[in-house]
Amino acid sequence: MTPASGIVPDGYVADAARVAALGGYGILDTSPEEEFDGIVRLASEACAVPVAMITLVAADRQWFKARLGFDDPETPLDHAICVHALAEETVLVIPDLALDRRTRANRAVTGPSAFRFYAAAPLRSPCGHGLGTVCVIDRAPRADGLTASQAGILHALGRQAMILLEARRALRATRAEADRLRASEAFLHGVLSASPDCIKVLDLDGRLDFMNGPGLRAMEVDDFATIAGTPWPSLWSGQAEAAARTAVAAAAGGGEGRFEAWAGTLRGVAKFWDVSVTPIRGPDARPERLLAISRDRTAEKRAAGRQAALTTLGDRLRDVPDADAVAGVVAETAGDALGLIRAAYGVVDRTESCIDFQRDWTRPGQHSVVGRHAYADYGTYVEDLRRGETVVVADVRTDPRTAPSHRALGRFGIGALVNVPTMAEGRLVGVLCLHDAGPRAWTREEVAFAQVVAERAGLALARIAAEEQQQLRTHEIAHRLKNLLAMVQAIAGQTLRSAADLTAAGEVLAGRLAALGRSHDLLLGGETGGEAGGSTIRDVIARALYLHADASGRFDLSGPEVPVGGPVALSLSLMLHELATNAAKYGALSNAAGRVAVAWDVREAGGVPRLRLAWRESGGPPVTPPTRRGFGTRLIERGLTGLVGGEVALSFPRDGFACIVEAPLAAFQAGNPDVGLEGGRA
Repeated sequence: MTPASGIVPDGYVADAARVAALGGYGILDTSPEEEFDGIVRLASEACAVPVAMITLVAADRQWFKARLGFDDPETPLDHAICVHALAEETVLVIPDLALDRRTRANRAVTGPSAFRFYAAAPLRSPCGHGLGTVCVIDRAPRADGLTASQAGILHALGRQAMILLEARRALRATRAEADRLRASEAFLHGVLSASPDCIKVLDLDGRLDFMNGPGLRAMEVDDFATIAGTPWPSLWSGQAEAAARTAVAAAAGGGEGRFEAWAGTLRGVAKFWDVSVTPIRGPDARPERLLAISRDRTAEKRAAGRQAALTTLGDRLRDVPDADAVAGVVAETAGDALGLIRAAYGVVDRTESCIDFQRDWTRPGQHSVVGRHAYADYGTYVEDLRRGETVVVADVRTDPRTAPSHRALGRFGIGALVNVPTMAEGRLVGVLCLHDAGPRAWTREEVAFAQVVAERAGLALARIAAEEQQQLRTHEIAHRLKNLLAMVQAIAGQTLRSAADLTAAGEVLAGRLAALGRSHDLLLGGETGGEAGGSTIRDVIARALYLHADASGRFDLSGPEVPVGGPVALSLSLMLHELATNAAKYGALSNAAGRVAVAWDVREAGGVPRLRLAWRESGGPPVTPPTRRGFGTRLIERGLTGLVGGEVALSFPRDGFACIVEAPLAAFQAGNPDVGLEGGRA
């Protein structure tokens, strides 16, 4: 609203637009400022008056930004003379306030101040609102008012005050904008810090200008200054670097670049990233910089890889022919899928204290663990395995189960490990061992994957063992039938040669064949102790050799009373029967003079009691070492030792064949109810 000159319309002072315009300068109630004080001094001197002011008329008061010759900082509106100058375009002059109808009743005129002369230059906003004045006042009237020069100076000072007000408002707006920008930057920083993505700003050539906090942590960057200005594509390698350069070029041209690839952090940790690169446009809509957002998809990628590995593992294990091949396939699958330095599946001995690796899978440059290892050399976690618990060690140097032995593990480059047990009938029989080079926070998903792989390995090994057992039984039946027929033939021949007539020969032959049948019943019918156990080794040997009753006086048995378990008794009987059959066919029992000595004893080896059993032949035909290993030989070598976990040695000196079996005493006694946990009588 712009009033006519010299007239202040009703309601003008309180007009909302005018009051809002004044408030927009943010000047009311501010501290004194030298620039405004200087104006009132100049006005006072130029117009030769004792009082000069810069007044600002609010809706309810008159406030002085600068004043000279007057003490009060503000006055009520009924004291305000300046309201009459708000309508002026130029300088308003009132020679005698006491005579002017507009001011003669004003308390500033009638009261203690007793103002008589007044002149003012109005302060008008660019929109025409009257805000206040630069005024000069005298306590004596001036009939001549102001000279033209004084009026011009006062008018100029009014314009100068308005310029200062505008400059001050502009500065205030600038500061407000700066505050807004700072708040906006703080907000943007908060948003970027809250994002889990690695967010980067690149120049148009792809060099790094900025990276958010989560991105620095994801890339394991301690200080952005160390990579600032680095060409971002150079942080990738191989085909991924080419894809990054293509994405930068696409975004710099105004488009969008996308790709997925593996890249290592600054500390070498491989991560899989889903990347987009887009332009940041300037006021002219042209790309000024580039925004690259990389989302870590490692967990999803590895989960998919593990699932695919399990699918492939199932297919491969169906066609694996033997246990060693199973171990190799399982190790390769687990090691590759989990990004390890090594993986191996090993068989645990019957004492559950040693593990044997026939194969392993390693990264290039890593040592193999193929061979036999004692768990006691690498920590105390074998106790967990014996309970069927998976062992997870994030750092071998700090885990109490491995810390005392971490140097032994370190010789194989092991910094972290997972061991998954395979149990059979409550006993530890195998372990899937996973190794990584440094400390590793194994995830639940990784451990679950390892457990599934170990379970499938156990199932495949059980299948192969069952197939081998079935094949062994088939061969054993055929072999025993062959041996039985040979024995029948030998008994018949011997009987016929020594009989006086056919009648006597028939009676003797019938009796011997009946004895042979009863002997086989003893051997195969479980009277060697059976599952109930309770036999001694002497009992087992005597019963097994009863098949060869005709030669019973040619066996020399010697050794202590040692209880044996049922399963071991049966295997030992079968082995002794095989040895005796071979002796009857080719060895000491094939003539009338040969003898067989069977001796056993218990001795300490490494603090562990071990049973040693020796079969030695003498007096038979000269021995010739066999040129090939038949099924019978394999049965002797693998039957009993496969059960007790010991060793067997066959030797063929010219004067008589020998077989020596040695294994832990506890393995021989497994399953015997009369034997306590320490291997003695209960």
